[in-house]
Amino acid sequence: MSEKVLSQKEIDELFVRFSEQPIQEEAVDLLSMEELDTISEVGNISMGSAATTLSQLLNNPVKIGYPTTIVCYQDEVFKSFLTPYMIIEVQFKKGLNGFNVLVISEQEVAAIADIMMGGNGDVQQLVQINEMEMSASTEAMNQMIGSTATAMSELFGIGIDISPPKATMVEDLEKANHNPLPTDKPVVVARFEITIGDLIRTTFMQITNVDAAREQANFLMMQAGIVGDSETGVKEPSISAPVRKKADSQLPNLASALSLPVDASFSLATSRTTVEELARLQVGDEMEITTPQDQVEIMVNGVAIGKGRLQKNGENNSVKVTQLYDKGLFKHKE
Repeated sequence: MSEKVLSQKEIDELFVRFSEQPIQEEAVDLLSMEELDTISEVGNISMGSAATTLSQLLNNPVKIGYPTTIVCYQDEVFKSFLTPYMIIEVQFKKGLNGFNVLVISEQEVAAIADIMMGGNGDVQQLVQINEMEMSASTEAMNQMIGSTATAMSELFGIGIDISPPKATMVEDLEKANHNPLPTDKPVVVARFEITIGDLIRTTFMQITNVDAAREQANFLMMQAGIVGDSETGVKEPSISAPVRKKADSQLPNLASALSLPVDASFSLATSRTTVEELARLQVGDEMEITTPQDQVEIMVNGVAIGKGRLQKNGENNSVKVTQLYDKGLFKHKE
């Protein structure tokens, strides 16, 4: 079973272009870097929850990396696609303002649909997506967005209601509308590297309108004590007001996120085999692994955050943390 790397060179180039200045010049008065960092944390938490949901749906491990986040006009994002893609959009009806959008390519739609309908997701030659495949992949995306809304509700401590997700398949790129979202302002684009089992390594993009992103960031920063009521005017996330940084400092752990439950798991190793070898597997057979016997990868909500070493702790087993990756709240230490 071959691993499929579904890359988009033009999307890569878009994010490289913004690597030194993630916020487009026209948007610097709309969002600060500290607010953008906070929104990245929101995306990390909410998409971590979505990864768990997708893993259960596809019966495959799903890993979602820490997002790369930029602020630009939406036409720059949609012009970067050279293959058909699907847009899944929801509007916030209660608790938060604005919209939340996922964008995935046609290949990803086909692979996810194939797995949901009993296949292995190894779509070698893509044909036109039929109505059943569209329905299956849309349902997967709907449940992912539902999970992100639930995680955001717990993070903000408020009830959040969203409209039914609207899925649009964009196949004719020459006639495609490069401004499909209901805003003429820049948007916040978070890019997530996603791995589904040994089948797919690709990217999802999550898009939020800049006003809603600023509201969410201000609210969480106020809760974390970075800014106060008088500076933001924000009493709950449905009120927007621009804010400037108090000082040049690292973003601390978000206070409201500390009580959010997460699932931690410890992966010893992965091993590639064939269906024939599995069919012949018997009790007493040995399967080789390349990872050192006592080393495990630490996963939180499907996201790899570090490595550890198995050890005996009295009558119980434990994992001693030996490395934390440099991702958001998790700083690299060895």
